Amino acid sequence: MYNFTVIHRNEPVAQVWISDDHMNVRIEKIIPDSLSQPFGGDDLSINRVYRFLKSRCYEDGRADLQEILNQAELRENNPWEWNRVTHGVTWEDDLWIKFDGEELEWENVRWRK
Repeated sequence: MYNFTVIHRNEPVAQVWISDDHMNVRIEKIIPDSLSQPFGGDDLSINRVYRFLKSRCYEDGRADLQEILNQAELRENNPWEWNRVTHGVTWEDDLWIKFDGEELEWENVRWRK
């Protein structure tokens, strides 16, 4: 299973459970639709989760993508793996991903201080 919680700073906003074959998903919205809810609306499909994970990755056409992937010890820009490494942290917002079994806080993963 690929299970995680989407968190805005230190507030959980959604819990996601994905089957081993990535074909089935269940999303529990912990907070209602808002700017900090990445799964707003009615589309709670695996495609929606994939688009969210992909939005947390570098662009495929980026000139220095291979160098970035090498630093992360990844061979390809795979959203499933990239988000495991980066916890989905970006410069654009304060959302991040905490995987089952991790003991992390926003202060452990944020890029900007």
